[in-house]
Amino acid sequence: MATNSIIPFITRLVVTFVMLAISIGIVIALVNTKPELAIATGDRALQAVIVIEAKPVPMQRRTVGYGAADAMLHADIPAEISSTVIALPPTSRAGRKIRKGDLVVELDDVDYQQQLIRAQQALSSAKSALVLLEIERHAAEKRAVLSNEDKSLAEAECDRIMEAFKKGAAKQREVDSAKQKLLSVSSVAINANESASRFPSREEQASSAVATREAEVAIAQQNVRRCHVVSPIDGVLQTIDVRVGELVSNGKRIARVVNSSHVEIPLRLPSHARAYVRVGDTVTLRSAGFGKRYWDARISRIAPEDDTTSRTIVVYVDLNQDPFSASSVPPGLFVRGEVKSLRSDRLRWVVPRRSIRDDRIMVIRDSILRSIPVSIEYSITGKLPEFSVPDEDWAVLETVLDEGDFIVVDPGGSLRDGMSVRKIFASQVSSE
Repeated sequence: MATNSIIPFITRLVVTFVMLAISIGIVIALVNTKPELAIATGDRALQAVIVIEAKPVPMQRRTVGYGAADAMLHADIPAEISSTVIALPPTSRAGRKIRKGDLVVELDDVDYQQQLIRAQQALSSAKSALVLLEIERHAAEKRAVLSNEDKSLAEAECDRIMEAFKKGAAKQREVDSAKQKLLSVSSVAINANESASRFPSREEQASSAVATREAEVAIAQQNVRRCHVVSPIDGVLQTIDVRVGELVSNGKRIARVVNSSHVEIPLRLPSHARAYVRVGDTVTLRSAGFGKRYWDARISRIAPEDDTTSRTIVVYVDLNQDPFSASSVPPGLFVRGEVKSLRSDRLRWVVPRRSIRDDRIMVIRDSILRSIPVSIEYSITGKLPEFSVPDEDWAVLETVLDEGDFIVVDPGGSLRDGMSVRKIFASQVSSE
């Protein structure tokens, strides 16, 4: 029994040693056949960094501002009377084209028609009263003329009797009778002249009454016309704010019509931009957010005052466009505008925005890294063909760099001043 138990143990031990020997042989074979790695020496051993050559490029002063487009020609159509909506024509739907003078809403005009009739009747009465006054004036003037002639005759008769009395040919009773007649005739003449002199003022009052009634008729006619609410401009209906059967009050908005053929965009720029922004400077507009679209325009006006709250100035960009074109600027669109100053076109030092860390950039001089402080004048976006990097965010520096320096495009955390590095031009990387 003891012999039988020893044999399996020896067998397992022998197998173990054989497997171990085979494993060792495999390891030795792998070590002896491994490829020899080339050991980098010289510049190849240095850390590689991607660089661009520092050089000034012609650059216009650029300033970025934001604003919302607004249609220069638009109309919020109000109700000018209080009435009930009785009809909306089929063309009165949001988004429909509309011409100047087209009907937008029909209001109930029954009450205003009755007011017009009443005003017309009052005008007819006032005109009739004026005609009667003219007839009475002519009669009063004739009575005044006759009274004056009667007075003249009475005066002449009185004078003859007084002359006869002085010669003894007339009695005192006759003198008294002539004087009494003269006084009576004079009183009648005074009354007739007074009555005739009142008619001009009465006619003026009657004429004023006629003018007042004519104004009332005109207002009544206007109110009847106001029941037919029409579009004051050509454009597109933005909204209809009423429904059939709704009671609208005077001043309530009924509809809004927008004509986007002429669009104004007030761009807000930093206040310091006033020193170099001028009327006529080019502006590149871009729709903010997704679906970016671009338009080219120019500054047409500049507001004279700065906004003390936001510390901005407002410049105005006007666009004349086809309102139904797919590339038109819709009113209300929030846009980003980049103003290029035509008077400040000169050579400027530009670096990728990502190359600046803590207001410093890293440059390579004689294969040695150096960090230098820089000051940013302003930032721009877009590709610059002068540099062979795909960046679209750039910083224009106030700091003057040295031509021949090589700027590290993306300084990593492991780069330090004084390090020896190997430069790789960005053009070589982009071509690969």
